[in-house]
Amino acid sequence: MLSFVEFTVESLSAHRAVDKLARAGVCVLSAKCLGKTSVRIRIAAKDRKKAFAILRGSCYNVKNISNRGGARLLELAGRAAGLILGAAVFLGATLFLESRVLKVEISGSGAYYEREILQILSEEGVRTFSAFPADTGPLTAKILGLDRVEFCSFKRRGGVLTIDVEVGDGAQKRPSLPLLAPASGTIEELVVLRGAPLFCEGDAVKAGEVVVEGYALFGEERREVCVIARVTVRYRAEREYALSEKEALAQAYLDFGELENLQIGKTERGYRVGGIARSTAALGLA
Repeated sequence: MLSFVEFTVESLSAHRAVDKLARAGVCVLSAKCLGKTSVRIRIAAKDRKKAFAILRGSCYNVKNISNRGGARLLELAGRAAGLILGAAVFLGATLFLESRVLKVEISGSGAYYEREILQILSEEGVRTFSAFPADTGPLTAKILGLDRVEFCSFKRRGGVLTIDVEVGDGAQKRPSLPLLAPASGTIEELVVLRGAPLFCEGDAVKAGEVVVEGYALFGEERREVCVIARVTVRYRAEREYALSEKEALAQAYLDFGELENLQIGKTERGYRVGGIARSTAALGLA
């Protein structure tokens, strides 16, 4: 596609600009007189620099320059590339910033703990421009360890991390109760947000044993806290029912919940149902 440039020349002798360009070897594709002192000229894009140098060096006023044909397409492509690049940079920066902590807000009745909470966040690597915490459990446990703090939640909106902290009346402090194993078996899951765990996942426990005690260590200081934890124990369950097979299965599910490796056998009194069951106990957690 032919590329060319159009422009207007203004001067008292504007009509002589065409002749001047032609004598200098610039091919004038077209020329249109707009008045006594102005001419609209079209030339090949490749002669643009040469033509402008000639005219401006001869005191002609060159105005209203515009690209046409292939030159126009190249100009538009250049602008589009710039816009696309700018949009890509903007989008990338926006996505990056939205994945980062730009501001931390502490709300609730425990907002006066702002300095202590910001220190806890810093210790866990959460600060300005850091990534949002993937697991807020350790942060929650430390914040709940502050005196009188009974509730803590995290909310993320854009680049703002909001932490709602609520404190209770110290005079009505709940007793520090330990978390006990709900059955004899193997610990399948143990989640501890506050308190001192005495077992780990995979350990064997007996029903009634203390799994999490109601204290936390702050440096060398041992401080009583309200346990916030949950434990799930996997165990072998078996019971005989003086019922029909269908009724025995239904009652077993009511007694033990869902059973793995289900086994059922006929007995003199009815049916014996067995399998792998799970029992969960929790304090402060659903």
